Amino acid sequence: MEIISVNIQKGGCGKTTTCQVLAEILGKEFDKNVLCVDMDPQCNLTAAAGVNLLEYQEKNLLGLLKEEYPIQDCIAESEYYDIIPGSLNLTDADTIFNNVISKETLLKDALAPAASAYDIIIIDTPPSLNVLASMALTACTKVIIPCLADYFAMMGLNQLFGRISQIKKKLNPDLSLEGILLVKYGGRANLDKAVVDGLDDMAKRMETKVFNTKVRERVKLREAQSQQQSVIDYPDTKDVVADYRELLKEIELK
Repeated sequence: MEIISVNIQKGGCGKTTTCQVLAEILGKEFDKNVLCVDMDPQCNLTAAAGVNLLEYQEKNLLGLLKEEYPIQDCIAESEYYDIIPGSLNLTDADTIFNNVISKETLLKDALAPAASAYDIIIIDTPPSLNVLASMALTACTKVIIPCLADYFAMMGLNQLFGRISQIKKKLNPDLSLEGILLVKYGGRANLDKAVVDGLDDMAKRMETKVFNTKVRERVKLREAQSQQQSVIDYPDTKDVVADYRELLKEIELK
């Protein structure tokens, strides 16, 4: 079973969208049993999946990590995938789990009972390098880094790579950094092209690559999410969905 973590410590870089569209494609078109995990306290993936947070105020990811509920009680169904809903209280995760021994392995241990039920697990992470990000990196087999074509989005990549390297060395030797994914990409501005060149150099230092796939920006995509509708079935999102299909060709899934 593959566990894919989508990580970047900056908001607005397409983490949630990447998780959602990959899950929908894998569930609908590849007939995979997919479980998503919403670790972002903003709970955007939970909302986009059409899950009512009020119905999962306790039986959610936080309740699972605190070992208050078994995983089967913390799973909600969406159209093409299942999801462990997030919690607004995850903003306090560093404090909540501060004194927990081996806290980095909590998510890995919590997901273990679901291994036989799912083909792929996709983790949406918080826009920070807190304890939740470390849990995700400890639990996953592959990491995808979505990045905007601007210098501010690039600034934190070295820090993220440092965390990935630490986790791989000490906690998760099977961790693979699959690549950097350019999102909301126009490709016309000289700045975009300069950033791509810079990312290529950075990817080499990180011993990874920039995916050939570049995901376009589409307003209709955000519209589908705001209306809690499937992106792959929503009108005028076909080109973005096609981009993510191309991305899946570049990711070697078991």
